[in-house]
Amino acid sequence: MADAVRSALAASGHTERWLAARASLDRDDLRDKLALRTDFTVTDLADIAVALGIPIASLFPQSSGDVSRASDHQR
Repeated sequence: MADAVRSALAASGHTERWLAARASLDRDDLRDKLALRTDFTVTDLADIAVALGIPIASLFPQSSGDVSRASDHQR
């Protein structure tokens, strides 16, 4: 997800400082998350998406195949 956030941030033309302020994140925490030292929370991603004006789904990896549900395998 860090790659997606970095890509979206680069596309926006804004800085990490701007994003941290707009998403109400501590700047050092954002840097740690972008450097993969800590994980993004769903709330972080939602706040980042709102700040960048993008759908939150664009920050999640895309599925490469069919979705398998537990109910599909129950007898």
